[in-house]
Amino acid sequence: MKREIDYILRTTIENCFERNLLSRTDLPGYVIEVPGNPDHGHFATNLPLTLASAQKLPPRKIALIIADNLKDESNLLEKIEIAGPGFLNFRIRLGKWYSVLSDIITSGKDYGRNKIGENEKVVVEFISANPTGPLHLGHGRGAALGDTLCRILSFCGYDVVREFYINDAGQQIRLLGESIFSRLMQMKNPEYPFPESGYHGEYIRDLAEEIAGQINPDLMPKEEAIEMCSQKGKEIMLEDIKHDLSVFRVSFDVWYSESDLYDSSKLDNDLETMKGNGHLYEEDGALWIRTSDYGDDKDRVIKKKDGQFTYFASDISYHLDKHKRGFSKAINIWGADHHGYVPRIKAALMTHSVPENWLSVMLIQLVKLWKSGQEIKMSKRAGNFVTLQELVDEVGVDAVRFVFLTKNHDSTLDFDIDMVKKQDSENPVYYVQYAHARICSIFRKAEEEGITLPDNLEGILELLVLEEEVTLLRKMAEFPSLLEEISNTLEPHRLTYYLTELASSFHRYFNLGTKIAENRIISQHKDLTRARLALAGAVRIVISNGLELLGISAPERM
Repeated sequence: MKREIDYILRTTIENCFERNLLSRTDLPGYVIEVPGNPDHGHFATNLPLTLASAQKLPPRKIALIIADNLKDESNLLEKIEIAGPGFLNFRIRLGKWYSVLSDIITSGKDYGRNKIGENEKVVVEFISANPTGPLHLGHGRGAALGDTLCRILSFCGYDVVREFYINDAGQQIRLLGESIFSRLMQMKNPEYPFPESGYHGEYIRDLAEEIAGQINPDLMPKEEAIEMCSQKGKEIMLEDIKHDLSVFRVSFDVWYSESDLYDSSKLDNDLETMKGNGHLYEEDGALWIRTSDYGDDKDRVIKKKDGQFTYFASDISYHLDKHKRGFSKAINIWGADHHGYVPRIKAALMTHSVPENWLSVMLIQLVKLWKSGQEIKMSKRAGNFVTLQELVDEVGVDAVRFVFLTKNHDSTLDFDIDMVKKQDSENPVYYVQYAHARICSIFRKAEEEGITLPDNLEGILELLVLEEEVTLLRKMAEFPSLLEEISNTLEPHRLTYYLTELASSFHRYFNLGTKIAENRIISQHKDLTRARLALAGAVRIVISNGLELLGISAPERM
C-alpha cells in the first residue's frame, strides 16, 4: 500500500513539474507512514515539508498543489487532507483493503516476499566467538539478530551469505591450551599451578577429561603438550558452538578460520599492496598503517616490534577478502565494546578504495538475566557468565529468540525468566503464538461444522465492516513494506513489535464474540462466517510468515 501511495505521489509531482506548477528539482527524502492517531488517516507523508526549501514555497501551498492535482488512476484513495504545517493525510477506499486480504490468502507463505534486493550479494558476519568457551547470552543475542536479519534479507530478494569468523589464532588460543594443560596436570598433582589469566570455567575440566586419553603430558615436551591441548580444545569447543547454534536454529554458509588466513598468502599480499600504495610506514621498530588519512583519530600498528601481527592486521585482510569475493555489501554484528573499532576498520578499508558505506556494523548491547527479581550473573558451567544453552534449556528456543529481538540491538536487554514462563499476555512470545494456535482451533471447529472457504471470495468480503476487522486488514497490509524497511534500516526487532500488535488486534477482535454472539467468527450467518474465516486465515498466514522469519515455531495447539 505504501508503494502504491509513493507511486501516486511521484506521478503527481512529475505532472506538476511538467505543467510548471512546481519547479523541477530532485525529490528530497520523505516518508510515508501510518499515523499514530487513526483520525489522521490511514497514511501520511511529509513530502510537502521536504520540498519547501527547493520550491521556495510554504509547505501548505505545496500540499495544496499536490492535493489538487493528484494522479490516482487506480482509484486507491477515498480522501486526501492537508494537516498541520504541510502534511498530507490519506484515506484508502474500503474495497482496497479487501484486495489485500485476497492477496494474502493467494500468496500464502510468500506474502510479504519481494525482490527489492535484486539478488545483490550481501555477507552477514555474526557471532564470531572465540572457540575458547561456550556461547554466552551476548553471543545468543547476536545469533538471533544475525539469523533473523539474514532470513528477512533473503525474503526480500538479497543473495545472502552467513559467515562465522573463527578467532582461532593468537594469545587466547594459547591460553586455552595452558588452561587445559594445567587441569590435566592437576589430575595427578592437585597443587599444579593454574595460569593467572586462564579460563576458570568448569568446562575446562570437562575438556581436560575428554583430552586426557589422547595426550600424556609426561611423554612429551611441555610446549608440545600445550600446543596439542590448544588444538584439541579449540576443535571440541568449535563443535560445541556449532551444536548449540544448531539447537538455536542458526546455520552458517561459511566458517572462516583466522588461522587459515595466516597460513595463506592473503595477509602478506595485502601488506605488499599497502606498502606499494604508500599506506604503511615503520616507526619505533613497528609497522603502521596510515588510517588517520581516512578519518581514524590516529594511525594504527599492524605489526609489533617483536614481529607479531596485531589482530587489526588480520581483520583488515579478512574484510578485504570479503570485498574480493564480490560482496556489494558487508554487515557485521559486533559487541558494543567494539565501538571504537568501527571507524578504524573502515579507514583501513578505504586505503584499498573500499567505500565507507560498503561495511555496516551493528553493535549489540548487553543482556541482563533476571529470575525471582534478582539478576543472575554466574553459570555453573562457564563460571563467570550464563551460557546460551543454559538459558535455552530453561525457557526454550522460541522464547529466547523472541525476547532477544524485542529491543533494538543498541539497547541493553533485560531478560525476565519468570515472565517468559507465564502463559498469558505478559509473555510476548506466548501471546503471539497463542493467536496462531487460536486461529487453528477456529478452523478445526469450522471443519467439524462442515464450513469451508470458497475458492472465490468475491462478494463476501464486503461483509467485513466492523472497525476491528478493518483494523486487522490495515495492519496486515503493513507487513510487506515493513520487511522492506527492515532490509534498509537493519532493524529486525521491529518485526516482533509488529507481530505483537497484530496478535493483540486479533485477540481483541476474537473477544468481541465472547460478549455478543453476532460478533463471533463462526455464527449462523454462513457468508459472514466465511468472510471472517478468511480474515482469520489471513492473520494466521501473516503471523506464521513473521514467526518463520524470526526463526520461531507457529504451534497449532497450545
